[in-house]
Amino acid sequence: MNIKKIFSLALASFSALPLSAQIMLSPCFDSSIGGLTDNNMAIVEGRLRNVISSCGAESGYGGRFVLGCKVAALQREVSGTKLIQTLEVTFTIGDNVANACFGSTSVECSGIGNTEGQAMTSALKNIKGGPQLRDLVNEAKFRIIDYYEKNGRGIIMKARTLITNHNWEAALFELTQIPQECSHFPEALKMMNTVYEANLDHDAARILTIAEAMWAANPYPENATAVMATLSRIEPDAACYPKAQALIKRVETRVKAINERDYQDQKAMEKAQLSMERRRMDTAADIEKRRLATVAAVEKARIAACRDVAVAYARRKVQINNYYRRW
Repeated sequence: MNIKKIFSLALASFSALPLSAQIMLSPCFDSSIGGLTDNNMAIVEGRLRNVISSCGAESGYGGRFVLGCKVAALQREVSGTKLIQTLEVTFTIGDNVANACFGSTSVECSGIGNTEGQAMTSALKNIKGGPQLRDLVNEAKFRIIDYYEKNGRGIIMKARTLITNHNWEAALFELTQIPQECSHFPEALKMMNTVYEANLDHDAARILTIAEAMWAANPYPENATAVMATLSRIEPDAACYPKAQALIKRVETRVKAINERDYQDQKAMEKAQLSMERRRMDTAADIEKRRLATVAAVEKARIAACRDVAVAYARRKVQINNYYRRW
């Protein structure tokens, strides 16, 4: 996972969003209905995420606190040439690690289609929340905030250990679970920025080492373009950026000296120098753009990016308990 790339994309994509780290709920789905397709499951997950959003919370992946959903088929009716399928949808909210259910509520929804499959798909698309679920979420928020008030310090300590071990993704997953409403959020946000900077410096140092080895192995004009391309991957914010610029200067100086002895190589060098100058100009423009960006915009982007990394980590690594199925 390239954290720097995600942060850059998030800066453009999320700069218009309000700075917020709301209560996070992870959707979990269970059904007594047989024969549901992968498409049906994806529809339910999408509807659950919409329900969570409509209740003023944020949907996550693999988190401790979940919005559980159980779907059961009720009656199926025939209306002319169409089939009408009615479902009972039971929502539960709770702590899926401690096996604690905070409450539940049920709604019914229906769908119509030419076949049983179409009617089922239509009904699943009509899954919605309602006032009772919103009340349930609002009540759960207080218990979730209370949990993070009591355990936020331990979560931050765990994230600090993960950062020390260069386990950036796992650290971000832990930190992004702490909501803005919690008093520990400012410290968590500061550590998210620390993860970004530490990962940036770590990757940049690795790239610089590669470029230095490439140039040491073949310090001649034909290799200069490849070395420059490698060095261009180092972000201006990285701690080793001055060293990268110094290496660029050494490459330019040596290539120029060699080409001064060989007129035929001079034209190729001029082209390479022009490319280098454009790259430096692009870097200067990027630095100026970063300087002009507001602190709030960068912070919002980093929060969103950290959540994306945490989501990717949770999808790959986090084991979801099945307690909610027994609620």
